[in-house]
Amino acid sequence: MRPTWADIDLAAIAHNVSVFLEVAGKSDLCAVVKAGAYGHGTGEVGRVVVEAGAKWLGVALVDEAAELRSAGIDVPILVLSEPRPSEMAGLAELAGVRPTVYSEAGVDAFASVAPAGSPAHLKLDTGMNRVGAKPSDAVRLAGHIKEAGLTLEGLFTHFASADQPGDHLTGAQVEAFDGALAELSAAGLNPPVVHMANTGATLTRPDCHRSMVRIGIGLYGVEPSTALRGVCADLGLRQAVRLRSEVAHLHDVEAGGVVSYGRMWMADRRTRLATLPIGYADGLTRSWWEHGQVLIGGRRRAVRGVITMDQTVVEVDDRVAVGDEAVILGGQGDGFLAVGEMADATGTIGYEVLATVGSRVPRRY
Repeated sequence: MRPTWADIDLAAIAHNVSVFLEVAGKSDLCAVVKAGAYGHGTGEVGRVVVEAGAKWLGVALVDEAAELRSAGIDVPILVLSEPRPSEMAGLAELAGVRPTVYSEAGVDAFASVAPAGSPAHLKLDTGMNRVGAKPSDAVRLAGHIKEAGLTLEGLFTHFASADQPGDHLTGAQVEAFDGALAELSAAGLNPPVVHMANTGATLTRPDCHRSMVRIGIGLYGVEPSTALRGVCADLGLRQAVRLRSEVAHLHDVEAGGVVSYGRMWMADRRTRLATLPIGYADGLTRSWWEHGQVLIGGRRRAVRGVITMDQTVVEVDDRVAVGDEAVILGGQGDGFLAVGEMADATGTIGYEVLATVGSRVPRRY
């Protein structure tokens, strides 16, 4: 068996659900488990979050909803973007899976294959400018959903910058959404499930909790932005992933010796090096070498030379032996390497760090 794998702490995820249930108060919790539950495992995480109190699950793809149903999970599932018309029949066959719609074509495609009265959620684009209907079209599309024989179960939007406290766009998005909601109510259209808060807004905007909140990255114990790192720490969120490998090879280089492709790092003295069988094909960003560190023997060890497809080289000392565990993310001894730390070092966000841990890295639960 390959000596590189990711340990997934399901108890940590259950704990994080309980934290967000407390924060959300009376609002239901939709656990977002798209992209393989942010790399943690769709079915395994889906079961745990439901047991911990999530009433809904959110996915990006019809195939992801099907995987959850195959895993025996029967709570309502929302596909967060409008499926293609050709996908609607497959969605309709999955009991309790709701499509997002924001076009007449999408509404008609679902209505043509779904039983009368089937629920759908209307998404409004209030400022993200990605997908969704204009707020000014909410009443027209909601009426079309009703005329097509479907039920308008939900109305929602998605924030562009709620993870940046005080950003003016969030307030503008709330105003646009609430305006559309008021117009719907005046037209006698009152969807029972109203949701707008993602992890960031759940933490910073209680006024946005509404009947449901959608929690994604927070489930996995990772902050949605550096601005909310302290908030997440104070809440006691627990990182669920521990990415580990082990020392496969040891060797010394003399002063002037270079390491890895491009000769990007040169030893200024005789240096002991360890090679780990994990690389950018497993999700480590190639440029991470500039600031990257791993834990071996409870101590931080600096990466030396660029990350290669299958291997990473780190500086060690004579106390390190072949077979010693190396931790890339998570804890070892008194040390801990956070997802956010890797994100900072590579100029990205925690979402990308989690999503790029490759499928060839086995998950252990």
